[in-house]
Amino acid sequence: MYHCTTILTQLLHLTDQLGFKKISAEEQADKRYRHFSARTQLFTMVFAQLTKQNSLRSIEHAISSDNDLYHAGITAKITRTNLAHANEYRPSIIFEKFYFHVLKYYTKLVNKPVNIFGKHTKHIDATTISLNIKQYKWAKFRSTKSGIKIHTRFDYEANCADYLFITNAKEHENNTLKNMHLTKQDIAVFDRGYFNKKQFYEFTKSEISFVTRLKSNVIYTVVDRYAVSGHENDTYKIISDEKITLNVSISKKKESVVTLRKIISKDLQSKKKIVLLTNLFEIDSLEVAELYKKRWTIELFFKMIKQNLKIKKFYGHSENAVKTQIWIAVITHMLFLILQAETNYRQRSFSYFCSEISVVLFLHRSLKKWFCGDHEKPVPKLIHHPNTSELSQKPPS
Repeated sequence: MYHCTTILTQLLHLTDQLGFKKISAEEQADKRYRHFSARTQLFTMVFAQLTKQNSLRSIEHAISSDNDLYHAGITAKITRTNLAHANEYRPSIIFEKFYFHVLKYYTKLVNKPVNIFGKHTKHIDATTISLNIKQYKWAKFRSTKSGIKIHTRFDYEANCADYLFITNAKEHENNTLKNMHLTKQDIAVFDRGYFNKKQFYEFTKSEISFVTRLKSNVIYTVVDRYAVSGHENDTYKIISDEKITLNVSISKKKESVVTLRKIISKDLQSKKKIVLLTNLFEIDSLEVAELYKKRWTIELFFKMIKQNLKIKKFYGHSENAVKTQIWIAVITHMLFLILQAETNYRQRSFSYFCSEISVVLFLHRSLKKWFCGDHEKPVPKLIHHPNTSELSQKPPS
């Protein structure tokens, strides 16, 4: 079946199957680019991600030296000039919309898994990408620095970033919680950089659950204390469990109170204590501690994509070019997740996938068979989470 198509061709044709042509047509992406379509731009940039090209010149050279790209649907002549022009001027919203379209397909494949409480665990965090202030003046956030932030909502059970947006690096995290589109079916987990009493009030009012850390300088009133004797497992010991109230300024003239739960847990290995804040009263305090511990998964996700995708150095200097490259990078990661889900094969990490696929892109063999290592019987369908051994970094205590 695949005797005349390469692994690259099959991977790029996957984007056609996922509906990129339809989105491109809806957005009139090719209205002023007849000789360099959005599809060609996407294919070229995915190729650049997978082969870790360092510049527009290296992309042009790599593509011009290979005739197999014709079978992948890349028929236009690709030069660094027309690619640079497309990255700078074709709206990045096209690739942003395609990312969420692909995400929707992926979540159907994994059946929208939930946690033991019947909800979705959503880890919220942001990662900063530093930029050269001379080349990226539009991203200036300090007198000598430029940078952007990728604000991310990570679905722990589905193992993917199910919502993200890009801002200037000066945008503080505690102003972005309201933009994360959380629902009653979510448990949001985030660090104390997102501490925002007004937002906690809004979450509780809307029945949106959250777990975070309490800042040391916050004034609160203890309303009740719960028994914690013997409350420990192999990882944590609960020191205290209290119901508290926080005074909240809703507006300049309106004050209110939000009732929350403060839990102090001790890590039995590091001996360090952590003070947690949540509006979850119906679950065990140890389960709250475990929910917060899993927040480290989003840090692993950030490290994984920074190590394996081109999102720290960019092929263009405009805001649109930077955003286009980031969206196509995370689309590339999503293609990997879809291969995992469709083959039910979880033994290939994203790091290994990226390091090996650049070598085999032009081999004429089945993409899915290669992905599974030619195993006839795939392993049981499980969601793979990045782990500390894979990324060689320990989580903070």
